[in-house]
This record gives sequence, structure tokens and C-alpha cells, in this order.
Amino acid sequence: MSKGYIICVDDEVSVLETLAEQLLARFGESHIIETASSAEEALSLIDEIIGSNDIVELIVSDQVMPGMKGDRFLEQVHQRLPDAIKILLTGQAGLDSAIYAINNGGLSRYVEKPWNIEELSKDIKDLLDKFRQNLENQHLIQALNRRILELESNQN
Repeated sequence: MSKGYIICVDDEVSVLETLAEQLLARFGESHIIETASSAEEALSLIDEIIGSNDIVELIVSDQVMPGMKGDRFLEQVHQRLPDAIKILLTGQAGLDSAIYAINNGGLSRYVEKPWNIEELSKDIKDLLDKFRQNLENQHLIQALNRRILELESNQN
């Protein structure tokens, strides 16, 4: 299987760099780690990746950013990529934004800053394993459906 994409979104450069470095160290063999410093930049990046027929598997977004907030960003991501894993990262415990993201953005996890990289990595690994298993199941179902159509057309 080709490398999937993990996208990190945060307006604080130091947080973004730290998160990207940590994820690269743990998932760099199996994934391409990309960063964006705003929701708008991340949406453009996602469109570019989708346009290249590559797969965005995971998005980690900060909640508090200038312009579009993380929960609204994840809502837009969910419309484009309903199966992608979405993690909301926040330094400010905001239950309303978490509830909104869960209800409208297909949120997989809500993580408070500062995060524990061991716990976050384990959660991400589990979520990525489930994502890839679902993707494989979809491919198997498509192959099975193609085979059924072939068999049906051979009978006619």
C-alpha cells in the first residue's frame, strides 16, 4: 500500500513543527506528514492531495486559529473526506467546540495541549490501523462486485 497523508494544522509554528517532528518519527515510514498554518491552507493542500489520487488518512487540527476555527475546518474536511480520521487539538478546554466537531466534523479524538506523545501515538496507530482495514475491506467488496458482474455477464 502506498503512503497515506497525515496533515497537521496549527497557526503556532513551534507547535506545528513539534507535532510534525513527533509524528514523522513515529509514522514517517508509512505516511507523508504535511503541515499547514491555517485551515484555508490545509483545505487547499487536501484538495491538491485528492487531485493527485492520494489518500488523506489523518488530520490533526488546532481549535483556536485566526480565520476558520478547527471545529469548522473539520466540518469542511468531513464533507470532503468522511472516512478520514480527524483529531481536534486544543490548548483551551472548550467543550462546545468539541461537541460541534463530534457532531458535524466526524471527530475521532479530542486532545488537550500539551499532549502526551505516547498516548497520542498509540491512539493514532489504532485509528490508522482501523482506517486501513476499512480501506482494504472497501477494495475487497469492489473486487467481489466486479467478479459477480463478470460471472453474471458470462451466464448471458
